[in-house]
Amino acid sequence: MNKKILLISLVLVAFAMSLAFVSAMADINAPDGYKINEELTVTNQTGEFQGKEAIITVAVMDNGKDNITVTTFAVNGDVNMSSSEPGAQNKTINGKDGIYMEKDGLAIFLYKVGKQFVNVDAPNEKLIEKVVV
Repeated sequence: MNKKILLISLVLVAFAMSLAFVSAMADINAPDGYKINEELTVTNQTGEFQGKEAIITVAVMDNGKDNITVTTFAVNGDVNMSSSEPGAQNKTINGKDGIYMEKDGLAIFLYKVGKQFVNVDAPNEKLIEKVVV
């Protein structure tokens, strides 16, 4: 009986985690030719974002040549969205206000949706525009 309850609990936890992943990625689009690489997907990891405890979900999309990484941080409490990184600028992409910069050959866009922060790293800004919906 205990094994049955444990199995049911594990199935429910796995289901809840998959729902959280779908929810976190709900406002993300995979550009033509890109697919989510399930082997590189991370869901519901505990970590930090801007010094606050966060639940982190990472999805990596690739087209065989380039990668796009989308990381969501579910944070409890207030987090300052300003960046002191050189070259960082406030920008709106597809109606999402955030911080945009280019660093190490990548275009990076960080924005907030509800209590989640979404960070998109892509080879260029045009791909970020296709990802952020």
